[in-house]
Amino acid sequence: MKIALFTPCLVNLMMPEVGIATVELLEKLGHQVVYPKGQTCCGQPMTNSGCFDDAKKTTLKLLNAFKGVECDYIVCPAASCMIAAKENFHEFDCSPEATEVIGKLKELTEFLFDIHGLKQFNHPFPHKVSMQMSCHGIRMLDLATPSETMGAGYNKMESLLNNIEGITVVYPERRDECCGFGGTFSLDEGGVSGKMGKDKARAHYNTGADYAIGFDPSCLLHLDGVIRKEKFPIKTLHIAQLLNQVL
Repeated sequence: MKIALFTPCLVNLMMPEVGIATVELLEKLGHQVVYPKGQTCCGQPMTNSGCFDDAKKTTLKLLNAFKGVECDYIVCPAASCMIAAKENFHEFDCSPEATEVIGKLKELTEFLFDIHGLKQFNHPFPHKVSMQMSCHGIRMLDLATPSETMGAGYNKMESLLNNIEGITVVYPERRDECCGFGGTFSLDEGGVSGKMGKDKARAHYNTGADYAIGFDPSCLLHLDGVIRKEKFPIKTLHIAQLLNQVL
């Protein structure tokens, strides 16, 4: 398939290794990856702060970068940025061209599990990993069942990882409690955000895992800062980086 890569500004500026791993992963799986020029912020910081006019200008610039691009799907390795873009596109442009773009948007885990059906890997990963279940991915993209839901659950990230030889998947206490980043929340409520991040990082460390694995780079960036400050013997890794290693 032909994939247009949506690289959020946080990935581009602060975690470019996630974008690189995403491209390498998709190409190893046989997909053609293109990168439409003119991409910018999804508008989430502005909408979080109530600056809707500024959000509209940024969002429409991002949307226009994907209009008319020949591709099967638009894939993004960041759940919160992807859902923010999708919601803002809906809000600010109701044209057929915008609807077509919205219909092609997929978060990376969602694409690999639902569309590609990834099940086979070439290399083992003999490590214990603790699952970082980020808020937007669970409750807005349905990547996993929230812990408060009754009945049989599912987890697309865990289902992908369980196909890797040697891996052990565990969860921290209060598995889908927020890490505290929350976009501009971490700026407006820095003390609260920092305490939430410390609690979450410690919960991952307490599992005895070697890595905290997630699908949202913003949450991993927040946790990584706490982990390094507290000197917890655990590392963060985006799912794209892990899967790219084992293919």
